[in-house]
Amino acid sequence: MDSAVAIALRANFDVLAARLRVDSAHAERRIAGAFTNPTAAVVPAVPYQYSLAAPVDVWPQRAYRVQAGSLGASAAVLDRRDTERLVRFEVRVRFANLLLAHQFQTIADESRDIMVQLLAADSVRLRAGDIPERDVAQTELELVRAEAARAAAAAVLRGARLDLQAAMGVAEPDPAFAIAGSLDYRPIGVPLDSLMLGGVSSRPDLAAAQTRVEQSSALHALAGAQVVPVPTVGVVWQPTGPFPNGEHVALSLGLAVPVFNWFGGERERAAAGEASARVAAARAGAQARAEILAAEEQFRAARELAERYERGLLAKTQAALENARYAYGAGAISLLELLNSVRTFGAVRADYYTALHDYWVSVYALCRAAGREVAP
Repeated sequence: MDSAVAIALRANFDVLAARLRVDSAHAERRIAGAFTNPTAAVVPAVPYQYSLAAPVDVWPQRAYRVQAGSLGASAAVLDRRDTERLVRFEVRVRFANLLLAHQFQTIADESRDIMVQLLAADSVRLRAGDIPERDVAQTELELVRAEAARAAAAAVLRGARLDLQAAMGVAEPDPAFAIAGSLDYRPIGVPLDSLMLGGVSSRPDLAAAQTRVEQSSALHALAGAQVVPVPTVGVVWQPTGPFPNGEHVALSLGLAVPVFNWFGGERERAAAGEASARVAAARAGAQARAEILAAEEQFRAARELAERYERGLLAKTQAALENARYAYGAGAISLLELLNSVRTFGAVRADYYTALHDYWVSVYALCRAAGREVAP
């Protein structure tokens, strides 16, 4: 599973897209911090004039613009970490699904083998006149059902393999993809009492939402700073004749005077954006707390069910099946009773491995909700 997660964190398409968004955000930060190129101009008059001018973009617009770009880059990094958090959970769940599909395939194979052995034994007993022919026909029917269940389990297993490879980012999935692992119960000590406090402070999506609130605040300040004009300073060269002061070079100064546009729309839009970011952060916090509480409840229920199976229920069911097979061979019970024992054993094993699957998925859900590895 660790190898599958490591591959996914390198090759999963969502992770790759998140990394590209980080690169784009860093580029936006560089754009925000870049100085405007100077403007060269020629005035074809008598005499000719040549000018070179550039805005003095130092403060306050530049400061707020750079701050917003830096916060946007930080939020993109947190978004990438959040994507990795979700991908890690998805791969773990699909890995557990594949392990469960393997167990279902094993159960189907063993049920089919039991029916094959039973049919062979019943055929011998039929020739000896110990059982009626209808019992052999019933056994043949059960064998057909077992073959069908085996084929269905094989199809589910192939689908689980493809699902896992898709989450890992494998470009050409292999239906015969093999993994190493098993569904076993192991008690996990999870600090549920401190999970809420740690989860709120550790989840990257909450940190990203708060960073975007700060970015929106910087953009709001930038919109308000636009009423402060950025001066443009230049140099004018008049080669064919001097200026009235006797020099061929003079300084120029320009200002954008806010007469018609006081940037009220920009300030209103920025204020709405900041309010929207605060609402999004509050919603993310509420959703995170709900996810942590739900994950805790799911873990407690799954752990209790798995522990019940670990107390010997599976062994008792297997012993009951062996006793039923022996009793049927001795003629002490009917074929229907034996088939019920076979079905019960298969159903209990399927429920047992499903409980183990749900237990481990609940552990992974705790890690996802907390935003960190809460279990060893």
